[in-house]
Amino acid sequence: MVRIELILDDDRHFAPGRKLIAISNAGRRELEIEFLRRQHGRVVLKFRGLDSIWDVEGLVGSDLVIRKDDLLPPGEGSFYTFQLKGCSVFDRGEFLGTVTDVLDNGGVEILKVEHDAEETLIPFAQAYLKTVDLPRCRIDMELPEGLRDINK
Repeated sequence: MVRIELILDDDRHFAPGRKLIAISNAGRRELEIEFLRRQHGRVVLKFRGLDSIWDVEGLVGSDLVIRKDDLLPPGEGSFYTFQLKGCSVFDRGEFLGTVTDVLDNGGVEILKVEHDAEETLIPFAQAYLKTVDLPRCRIDMELPEGLRDINK
């Protein structure tokens, strides 16, 4: 069994038989989930064929990822943060740039937005967010006065 840090809210992603890929310095390895258990506020996964501590030692420090094609569709009005990459960001109609990364700081995600070799970090907070239109690859926000100047 392996203890993991879970960033997806839907346990159905980790149902028995689903596949994950472990990525580490040693390479990539496909794993099949046998079961998921929540224990003392943590998540524990058991992978098929890995039955001892020695079998899973090589997974320590690995990133466990799900192929995009294997992700469950997000709920109504929801999306995966990786889908924001490449979106154009606007503040009250003014183009700010394109999302190049979404940073997780343990609280509110931060959009890394680049335009003309300039980088702006913008909190992806509900208070500032007006619309996310993934088909048009557009994010409309209303940022507080002076927020963009903090990055300079």
